[in-house]
Amino acid sequence: MGFDIRKKKAFVCDLDGTLFMGPNPIRSAVDFVIANTKNGRFAFYYLTNNTSKCPEEYMGKISGAAIPVTPEQILTPLITLESYIREKGYRSVYLMASEKVTAHLAARLADAGVRFEFEPERNELIALTYDKELTYEKLRRACALWNGRNVSPSPMCPVRPKNQAPIDFVATHPDNCCPSEHGPIPDIGGMMRFLETTNGMKPSHVFGKPSPTLLAPVLARFRPEDIAVVGDRLYTDKAIADNAGVDFVCVLSGETTPADLKAYRGTPPAIVVETFDRVDGGEAAG
Repeated sequence: MGFDIRKKKAFVCDLDGTLFMGPNPIRSAVDFVIANTKNGRFAFYYLTNNTSKCPEEYMGKISGAAIPVTPEQILTPLITLESYIREKGYRSVYLMASEKVTAHLAARLADAGVRFEFEPERNELIALTYDKELTYEKLRRACALWNGRNVSPSPMCPVRPKNQAPIDFVATHPDNCCPSEHGPIPDIGGMMRFLETTNGMKPSHVFGKPSPTLLAPVLARFRPEDIAVVGDRLYTDKAIADNAGVDFVCVLSGETTPADLKAYRGTPPAIVVETFDRVDGGEAAG
């Protein structure tokens, strides 16, 4: 069974390592997207686990590379986090995020009366994003909230205030590193391990890839066989494709190497190519 591009109607494209390396476009891949957007051959969606930026910033990055894009094409775990806060009815959230991401979520959730501040007596949720403005104080506050609400009292931990329920903790995605023009740089995975090592904190939910919920808007419009996910990571990009029952195009322009593919014990990608544009005429894996 090979990969037949003629049967595809939509590509869900990872950004870092697939269309961009840091701030720089991977030119041949971007040119392929531009040409096939303009001629209407395929629908394109842009999927990122990177929550250091808000969707509007990703639109700016994508349009800055001359790719036509609309808000509906951006898929990010911040959308899932917003939905989670609404579904749970939380009103006080301690958010570990950049100022721009905090402002974005505050605006999106203003109608629900959600406050994003450190309020130990009121906070119902600790939410961790890929915070490039992370400080020791932010980590300390998260641990203090957890210790006071989720850890049994001991000489090392404070007594839990009366009538305060345990606090929830979620993370937007599981990535260990972020591809950049300078090589891999720290991502949220290290932040989560920092917290777990300190006091055993583990998120109740980790959004983003590989959760197929991020692909809901695409699956609502197209059949699974019409869709392919394009990405450079087996443990997130391929995993979300597998979980959603769609093909995976593995590019070697980011994290995954031929050695990684050789050592991989899962089902092979539908096709492996050096860069996304090679999907027209590339060789199928396996």
